[in-house]
Amino acid sequence: MNSNKKNILIACSDKQDRLKFFNFFDALQADRIFTASDLNQMQELLRSAESEIAILAVEVSSHWIKSMTQLEQLKADFPRLGIVGLVSSDIRFELPEYQKIKKLVAKLVYSPLSHNQLVGSAELLLPETQQDGYVELDLYLNGPFQASSLPIVLAHAKSHKVIQVNEVFLRQFNVYRNQIVSTPWHDLLATEQQQKIEKYQAKLSETGRLEILSGIELDNKIQPMKLCLFYLSFDGEPYYLVEFHNQADHVFQQKFLYFLDKISAIDFVSERSDELLKNMVKWSEFEFCFMLTQSRHKKFDQIVFDYSEGNQARHFIDSNHDFIFRKLKSRKLLALKEQAHKQIPGDEFITMNGIEAIMIFNCRVNKQHEAILVAGGSRVYERWSPLKLLFSKLVEHYRAGMAFKILQHSHESESQYDVLTNLLNRRYIVKYIEQSMQQAAKHKQILAIMFLDLDRFKVINDSLGHDVGDQVLVNVADILRDNVQDFGVAARYAGDEFLLLINRHVDIKNIKIIANNILQAVAEPITLADGSEIKLTVSLGIALYPDHGQMVRTLIKHADVALYDAKLNGKNQYSIYRSELDGEQAKQSEEMVRNLENAIESDQIEVYYQPKIDSKSEDIVGFEALVRWQHPDLGIISPGLFIPLAEQSGLIHKIGLLVIEKACRNLRRWQDRFEIPLTMSVNLSPIQLNDNRLTERIRYIIEETKIQAKHLDFEITESEKFKSVKDALLMFKRIVDLGCTLSIDDFGTGHSTLDYLRKIPAKTLKIDQVFVKNIGLSPDDEAILDATIDMAKRVGHHIVAEGVETEAQRQYLTHKGCDYFQGYLFCRPVTADRIERILTQRAQILKNH
Repeated sequence: MNSNKKNILIACSDKQDRLKFFNFFDALQADRIFTASDLNQMQELLRSAESEIAILAVEVSSHWIKSMTQLEQLKADFPRLGIVGLVSSDIRFELPEYQKIKKLVAKLVYSPLSHNQLVGSAELLLPETQQDGYVELDLYLNGPFQASSLPIVLAHAKSHKVIQVNEVFLRQFNVYRNQIVSTPWHDLLATEQQQKIEKYQAKLSETGRLEILSGIELDNKIQPMKLCLFYLSFDGEPYYLVEFHNQADHVFQQKFLYFLDKISAIDFVSERSDELLKNMVKWSEFEFCFMLTQSRHKKFDQIVFDYSEGNQARHFIDSNHDFIFRKLKSRKLLALKEQAHKQIPGDEFITMNGIEAIMIFNCRVNKQHEAILVAGGSRVYERWSPLKLLFSKLVEHYRAGMAFKILQHSHESESQYDVLTNLLNRRYIVKYIEQSMQQAAKHKQILAIMFLDLDRFKVINDSLGHDVGDQVLVNVADILRDNVQDFGVAARYAGDEFLLLINRHVDIKNIKIIANNILQAVAEPITLADGSEIKLTVSLGIALYPDHGQMVRTLIKHADVALYDAKLNGKNQYSIYRSELDGEQAKQSEEMVRNLENAIESDQIEVYYQPKIDSKSEDIVGFEALVRWQHPDLGIISPGLFIPLAEQSGLIHKIGLLVIEKACRNLRRWQDRFEIPLTMSVNLSPIQLNDNRLTERIRYIIEETKIQAKHLDFEITESEKFKSVKDALLMFKRIVDLGCTLSIDDFGTGHSTLDYLRKIPAKTLKIDQVFVKNIGLSPDDEAILDATIDMAKRVGHHIVAEGVETEAQRQYLTHKGCDYFQGYLFCRPVTADRIERILTQRAQILKNH
């Protein structure tokens, strides 16, 4: 507008439409722009001599201009007024009405407004003397084209060459006009899109509109764009108007979500992982990104990876970072979006490289594994927050993965040793004996196997508690280690049973000396942690290789037979295997089996129940069923004594089903009476899993007792007693298919390995009480416990902690995210009658409150 400046009045309801009108007319340099909030104000402004309105943009709707009569009156009152009618979405014209209104207004546009609709309104602002001399194309290029807020170009449809580019385009893409004008518009497209130009041209001719998603290369950068093309005609000539919509935010979001999802696949070792990390760093546009771990010199000088434009990790290692490491002691992340070189004083790496933005993550896993991740560059990053989130997730994944590896390593090392006594465990003593037998056969030497257990150990456990029992076992282990270390190795075989291998300086005289020394040392009073003393004895059986067997299993069996003989002859002594003992033991075993059969028939097999407690509500949510033999003369016989015999004789199948049935009947009764969705956990012996009809029998019990299968959980432990691991895994699947659940028992002790966890369809891990007891006492056990819980949570498992006996243990496990507790802090295993009373008391308390 060079002369005859004109004022504009905008009268419509929608804020977005008002804003678009305002921006459009403002870009055309209108003198003054007024807005009206209603019809009355609009009339006042039109009549005002001061305003001198030349153009009225007014809404045609039920709220503003409602009829032709109003429009006709408006034209009569203000004959020189140029009217732009904005048709509301609630107005519907028939053809006669449309033709009438077109005669009364200069232009008709439709809500919601678009840029192209406003194009024709520009001519209203041009002086009449100029309008006659301008062709349509000139009017458009001098008005709406330059006024657009979007970067646009206009190209001739026949030649495809750009004839004009607006100022917004030149500024946004940092190019000169002569770089664009006269070049085909499709040269801006990516190569693969340029090959489709004929297809695009056909669609434009057919529909008059086209959208293309393509990267365009301008200012030496590939920028993601959405091109919106429109078919226009000026003075009878066809043109393409091309709008450029920046898709950088959309593409960034897609890439961000892609890398966020892929983080879980990174293992920091494989080539695929390496490539993914490289691509992620390249996409982030960080100039450097590296991870360092701490060496034994307590310095971060071990490079895990370095995806930097230069050798930045080495430069960082060689620089001093007192300020950074001081800050990282108390926080997980030090992040500076800009002016890092000014905010971190005296850091050679940052100042020499002119670092503008930097993020340094503390990736500490434990005292033995300290690590940091450093990323950034010499510029300010627009999308700093999402990048910080992405690399935070990478660090979390690294920490979790390393914790898992540390746990796995601890399992691998601990699987050789018993956690409580630090002696070799059952699995590895057997392997060690096998290796020693091979060497002995080669050199024609003899070996000795000593099998021993503690006399009356169950009395100690039951009367003084498992804590005292553990102290006794540790003391006995120390005695065995001291007496055997010059002659062989000691191992904890199971419970209170120990196995010794004598493979150096082996002769009958030395064997007897070792046996007598052990008996005497154990007979000395043992001082407990509270200062009190306890006396105990052991019995010991001895078998010799090759005289008493040439297979490990045979030797151990014969040493066990000799042990049994020592117990029958008064305990606190040793016995050397002799062949006649087999007959005696066979008779005794047969009698014991008969007694056990009678116990099954006469209902001496009892089921005790230990409550399972929810860590959050501290309410009872279920029970573990534990088998007991209620002997009429001997009282309660520990399962540790009769279960091995039941497994050897096959009676374990009857006992196991009996326990499941009793447990299910009680569960149904308690659920019905107390209206609680209680669960029941039952231990499955590895021998039971060898029964092909096990799932049929379980299904029958479920149907008979009318419990829901999902409330029945089976606890399993990895065992060498599986006939076939493959068959055992198949049985686990069948049990789950019934609707029951599985729990892995004794997790963390080496009996249940990580490989086992990966293979079976269990939903719950039971952490062995050894780790629970060492809370507050052993940082290493706590680290393993923490990693176990974290790993279980990551793969969707629930955690049950066994042996919770103190409030401190409960608080620690609750804080770490443990789901359920079992232990003496809440309740020891008790009879069904006692559980009935506990649940009745619970119901009464709830009723009173």
